Amino acid sequence: MSLDAVISADLVKTRAEIAALNSSLAAARSEVAGLSNQVISSTVIKSVQRGRIDIPANATGGTIRVVVSISPVNPAKASMTYLGSTGVRQWNNEGILNGGTVALISGSQIEGTCTLPPYTGYGTGFSMSWELVEFK
Repeated sequence: MSLDAVISADLVKTRAEIAALNSSLAAARSEVAGLSNQVISSTVIKSVQRGRIDIPANATGGTIRVVVSISPVNPAKASMTYLGSTGVRQWNNEGILNGGTVALISGSQIEGTCTLPPYTGYGTGFSMSWELVEFK
């Protein structure tokens, strides 16, 4: 048997193996794409919004409410989370940590409230972070 016949037979065999691998690879890609679509369509979260509300110091030091606009959500399918705050109320050289709340008041607005905002000239203001998750 000549060397050309052996090389030719090996080449035919290798081409058949490459064709089979290409076919298997195409099938695997198709399966991965299908699984990817299943994962994407099975998520229960529709949207996530995050932000910060800044409340400035005021002359009276009383409770202040700030309303901010958000991308519209369905309030029945949304969950608001208060992530924390910064700011200190300063009076008579004492530092009192502020308290605050954040609430979804409509499908397109949230309200931040600072229960002890700093007095003008005595504090730096108050910032609160929030997260809003809307479910499908």
